[in-house]
Amino acid sequence: MAALPPTLAAELAESVYGIMTPGSTGTYRFDRSPALDKRFQFDLSSGPIKAETGGFLGFYQKTTGFALIGHGKDRHKGEHVVAVRGTKLGQDWLTNGNVGLATSHNNSPVHSGFNQTFSSMKPTLEKRLGRQVTGGGTVHCVGHSLGGAMASLIADWVKARFNCTVNLYTFGAPRVGLDGYATKSTFAIDAHYRCTHGADPVPMVPLWPFIHAPNQGGGEYRLDGGQGISVGAHMMGVDAAPGYRNTAQGDDWGALKRRSTNFLNQPVRLKYEQRHQASFTTYWAEKINAALITLLKDAGYYNAVVAQAAIGTTLTFYDMLSRALEKVAKASEQFASQTAGLLGHMLVFAGHAAKAVVDLSYQFIRWVFDKVLSALYRKVRQAIEVI
Repeated sequence: MAALPPTLAAELAESVYGIMTPGSTGTYRFDRSPALDKRFQFDLSSGPIKAETGGFLGFYQKTTGFALIGHGKDRHKGEHVVAVRGTKLGQDWLTNGNVGLATSHNNSPVHSGFNQTFSSMKPTLEKRLGRQVTGGGTVHCVGHSLGGAMASLIADWVKARFNCTVNLYTFGAPRVGLDGYATKSTFAIDAHYRCTHGADPVPMVPLWPFIHAPNQGGGEYRLDGGQGISVGAHMMGVDAAPGYRNTAQGDDWGALKRRSTNFLNQPVRLKYEQRHQASFTTYWAEKINAALITLLKDAGYYNAVVAQAAIGTTLTFYDMLSRALEKVAKASEQFASQTAGLLGHMLVFAGHAAKAVVDLSYQFIRWVFDKVLSALYRKVRQAIEVI
């Protein structure tokens, strides 16, 4: 069956925020356009699908409405949609900040907070979808921000559980898992429609070794020409600028601009004396990411670092990565120069252009990573707060 048009996918990604909590009468409201109402039937008489978000070992967790399911009408019978809301409450942000690793449904490492939230939804998803998705059909999984991460995990589970056609539509979604997860998802899901704005900070996190799917071929739908890093670029609504509802226009995905992952498979080596060319933009975030991967591959450390990434938390990973780069820098003058070039660009990116790289020790390298992580996550938190 045909994909959802961009306009309907974006509408679903925004409208699902309305089912987070019930109104004063105890009922849930899901506003939708005539076009969406004509295509799908939504039943909230039993409430939305709820999920647990936030917290560590159960502290500060909150259960709220997170997703709803629609079933196709008339000529769209056999189609189903799962729409998942993004982060809106402060408690949800704790889920995003919990960057441990867990094993996903496709047996690959993913963000443990995302996986925890998905796991809390799965029994209700099984109950409500299992009644309807029989004998094939198509399931459309849609989400914005954290909802996009959830939609990705749901899409992989639906594909394995029901063996039906699955299309995935995300807007400003973060990275969900490591390369193994991204590769399996790329080939399992029938169609990916990953939409971004040029200045949206959320798709940049978590940082490498997390990887977006699809990680081969298709790339992403870059819906605007935004540059820099802007909190407002993450917003969905028609009143936002640019607003994903405004940029995901039309009925034809082919009319929207596609962008490949420019640096993913290209070697990038940065020179220290050219560090001031860097800026706090998504372009430079990707280029620095590629330069780090290139350095590790050049020095023969890449496979070991990636293997280690699947074992520990992000915190211990960056400790390990900093120690690996210290060893790389000591291996030869060439690698020392390449490491200094990488660190110099990272410092300028993070707003520390005046800081010189005179030390390639573990302590200094770890400090540089801390500055980059702090700068990026500060913008991501701000973007989440304005949803």
